[in-house]
Amino acid sequence: MPDTLRRAMLQRPGADVFDKKTSIHCAEYAAYAAYAARDRQAGLHDYELHLTGALPGRIRVSDGADREVPPEAVVLLGPRLPHRLAIEYRSGGAAEQPRGLVLRFGDEPLRRGMELFPELNDAGPLLARARHGVQFLGLGEGTIGRFRRIHALQGLARFSEFTALLSELAQWNDYRLLCTPSLQEDAHDENGRATRIHTALDHIRENYAEELSLAEVSAVVGMREHTFSRCFRRATGQTFTDVVIGLRVDKACRLLLSTRQHVSSICYEVGFNNISNFNRHFRRLKGMAPGEFRAIARE
Repeated sequence: MPDTLRRAMLQRPGADVFDKKTSIHCAEYAAYAAYAARDRQAGLHDYELHLTGALPGRIRVSDGADREVPPEAVVLLGPRLPHRLAIEYRSGGAAEQPRGLVLRFGDEPLRRGMELFPELNDAGPLLARARHGVQFLGLGEGTIGRFRRIHALQGLARFSEFTALLSELAQWNDYRLLCTPSLQEDAHDENGRATRIHTALDHIRENYAEELSLAEVSAVVGMREHTFSRCFRRATGQTFTDVVIGLRVDKACRLLLSTRQHVSSICYEVGFNNISNFNRHFRRLKGMAPGEFRAIARE
């Protein structure tokens, strides 16, 4: 039988399928969609982390346009995200093909956990971005596999995998926002500042290989340089320079793994202006030299 296209209007799941005494719930899309219409208020204060299945689909967040999503795409949605998430996905095919998953965790328990375990605060910038919806780009098989293990585990083992996944996503710099409010918001309003920071991050991700300056990016979003620097660090947990360098090193890692380019060629392609500077920052972030990173990965 040929694949058929089914539309599941994924609102928040009802309590029936997520009524276990745990703060981290994980279910296949089929179970998620089956209870979606029963209680539209359920899960309003939860984050939802979606992993699409083996086939591509489409996603719509809030009243934005439909977006294509590839197989095994990971999307994070924050609590109280306006309107609803709509996903179209194809069913059928081999039974062993990976299925889509939804991982749901509460906002309030996580905030309380941050008070008890300060290490959880590292996820703060990630959770702030989730209010606009985040699609992560270029995630490796290890991260996808961790997501699927969470579905298979319970108790402390599940919680351990969940915090490890949250840490990986919090450090991942290659992503796109799915729903960005208008820049007409008041620049002095907290939401307006957050929107401008997200816009700045988009600009940085698109141009990190070029010569970027704090003054240039702050001008792009219409903020004073000092105010932008302060708000940027508060929102991301990193300085402007740290984010740019992190993106360059992450791109360098992908090139080291997927190409045979010389290290010096990669250095300039990702935006560093000399090999010494590249090696120093790469070693600081990855704990080894670029050549060593490539050799270990190939082994």
